[in-house]
Amino acid sequence: MRFKLLPLGNNNQSAMKNKEIVPGKGLGELKFGMSRDEVLSVLGKPDDVDTYDDDEIEDEGSESWHYDDLEISLSFDEEEDWVLTTIAVSNPSHTFMGHELIGLTKSELLAVLESLEINNLDIEDWSSEEVPNHLLISSNDLQVNFWLEDEIVSEIQWGAFVEDDDDDEE
Repeated sequence: MRFKLLPLGNNNQSAMKNKEIVPGKGLGELKFGMSRDEVLSVLGKPDDVDTYDDDEIEDEGSESWHYDDLEISLSFDEEEDWVLTTIAVSNPSHTFMGHELIGLTKSELLAVLESLEINNLDIEDWSSEEVPNHLLISSNDLQVNFWLEDEIVSEIQWGAFVEDDDDDEE
C-alpha cells in the first residue's frame, strides 16, 4: 500500500476524496490497523489531539486526533499498539452504503437502515445536562454507532471488526 505524503499544515481535503464509510475497514485511504505515522502521511498533522490515560489499568491509554476541516476524528489505542481503531465523522457528505445519513431525522435513519436490512439495532438514551436530547443507535453486527442530537443524526462512529474473547470462554 502506498501513501501520499502531505506537508504539515496544508489542506488535507484531497486525501479524503472517497467519503464512503466501510464498516470494519475504514474510510477512503484510512484503514483500521494503520499506525499513527501512516495516518500522518495520509492526512498530515491533526488540528487537536486528546490523550486519555487510565492510571488504574496498564496499557489502557488512547489518543483522539481531530481534523476540524474534514469533520473527522480518529482514535488510537495503546492496548492495540497505537493503531487506528475508531473513526468518527460529522460531515454530511460522508456516505454509509451509498446513503448520506448525517442530518437525517431518527425516523429517516431507521427507514434507511431497514431498507439496507440492518435491523439488529440497540437504541440508548445518552442525554445529559450538556446534551439534553442525545441518542445512540448502534449496530453491533457492523460495529457502527449513529449519534443523534435533538432527533437528528450528528455523527457516525465505527471501528474494526473484533473477535469477542468472551465467546471462547463459554
